[in-house]
Amino acid sequence: MIRLDNIKSKYAGNKNLVNNVLGSFAVRGLGFLISFVLFPLYLRYFEDNAVLGCWFTMCSVLSWIQVFDLGIGNGLRNHLTADLSLKNYESARQYISSAYILMGGVALCISVLAFIGSQYIPWNRVFNISEQSLSSTVLRNGVAISLCGVLGFFFLKLIFSILYALQKSALPNFLTLVSTILLLLFLLVYEPSGDAGHDFIVISSVQTITMCLPLMVATIVVFSKELKNCRPSFHYFRWDKAKSVLSLGLLFLILQLLYMVITVTNEFFISYFFSPSFVVEYQIYFKLFSIIGSLVLLALIPVWSAVTKALVEKRYDWIIKLMHFLYGMAGVAALLQLAIIPFLDVILKLWLREKAIEVNVMVALLFALLSCEMIWVSVMTSVVNGLGKLRCQMYGFLFATVFKVGAIVLWASQASWIFVIIVTIIGLLPYCIVQPVVLKRQLRILANESMKDD
Repeated sequence: MIRLDNIKSKYAGNKNLVNNVLGSFAVRGLGFLISFVLFPLYLRYFEDNAVLGCWFTMCSVLSWIQVFDLGIGNGLRNHLTADLSLKNYESARQYISSAYILMGGVALCISVLAFIGSQYIPWNRVFNISEQSLSSTVLRNGVAISLCGVLGFFFLKLIFSILYALQKSALPNFLTLVSTILLLLFLLVYEPSGDAGHDFIVISSVQTITMCLPLMVATIVVFSKELKNCRPSFHYFRWDKAKSVLSLGLLFLILQLLYMVITVTNEFFISYFFSPSFVVEYQIYFKLFSIIGSLVLLALIPVWSAVTKALVEKRYDWIIKLMHFLYGMAGVAALLQLAIIPFLDVILKLWLREKAIEVNVMVALLFALLSCEMIWVSVMTSVVNGLGKLRCQMYGFLFATVFKVGAIVLWASQASWIFVIIVTIIGLLPYCIVQPVVLKRQLRILANESMKDD
């Protein structure tokens, strides 16, 4: 009975965090199933793997634009979490208004530069695909259409930061799920014409719509109900709030840029230095070994804002206990990653059937190690970002970025595409070792300061 009461007590103290984690798991679990159904549909949609690899690479490259928000979303998230925790709604509206106006200005500038610049970029060379597979006109038009979707998402994604600050981290996952379902329905219903160029333009258009529509609806709903008194307005724009968002946000921007090079440029490097066809093989391994990591990331999504809230309330013991729990979770996840390897062949045959690739155990082991490393990095950053203690993270990511890019540029011609994965693993090792030590010291200092104040 004591144990049951203890469990109930712990749940009551962390009810919102636990509910968000469970909600995220439920929503994203369905999302995983849909993403696995999507991959064979992509293979059916594009008969040429070079075109499919180009599509994956283009989506990856254009998604980089989302990082160039000056960290406004993350800066808003931390400040808004504190204001809502203290029920300071006047300040919250000022932060929201200032963030939306800033984001709108940044989106407008990027739009002008991107659309002008994209007309002069040799996209076939960038994506390393011949004009026989995809003409330069089609590729340029596809990029322009997808760019519209990315820029629309760029502005509308502020609703994610607001939902995180409201401690509703399951909802951004739900919005992403809706986008994925809409794309799935299209791929199930639409019969490819067989003309790679036409089909490339069609799917670019569909993805643009499916990316933006759910976020637009969510923004309207949130500011019509829960935050109807915090609607963004030019009247509530404050330069001091804008500067405050930017000062914290710029640090997050630098980290986002570095993390982007470390994690989401693999498709580009593989396509540019090797071949777009290898991107398909990369995606297969990546999707399989990202399952556990994505589940852990789901559990970590509410942690950032929860840590910020605990920091404002000076509940340092709770943060330390949470950190120890997350370490244990990361260890279990790492073991599960390695346990997947013996069953890969069976999984691939069930998933891709006649399109299944032959499993390379060494490649699989490298992807498992990379995924374990990314899980550890996610645990570290979720706590560190919530605390706003970013220096160690910045130095660690900077080293990983410089090492990765330098090694690929210098030695890619003498290696296979797997080299991209190897240098990513090596580059992140120093951060994975040093950050836990620094974090432990930072929490100890905060706890000691709190005891002195008391």
